[in-house]
Amino acid sequence: MLSEDLENLAATLRERANASKGKLLLTDRQTDMLLSNLQLLATDIGSYERTNGPIATGTPNLAAIKRGLASGQVVSLADRRMSRDFTPDDGGDAA
Repeated sequence: MLSEDLENLAATLRERANASKGKLLLTDRQTDMLLSNLQLLATDIGSYERTNGPIATGTPNLAAIKRGLASGQVVSLADRRMSRDFTPDDGGDAA
């Protein structure tokens, strides 16, 4: 299933980053492969959605990634959920 494949991919990328003190060190070729295949996945999902309707999951995660990339700081939604008691000033609503 796609969900399992994505989970396994994320786990592999996390292991790679953890081995490099939290940095995902990829060669130019690996970066191109990752981004190209991510774009192809988006194209395939787009075809599926045009036929079956939009997939109504993952939107908050993608929005958090977009904001994190724009600001240079990615905040995990899981971390955000654990810190709901914090105000926006102390990072509770950073994602």
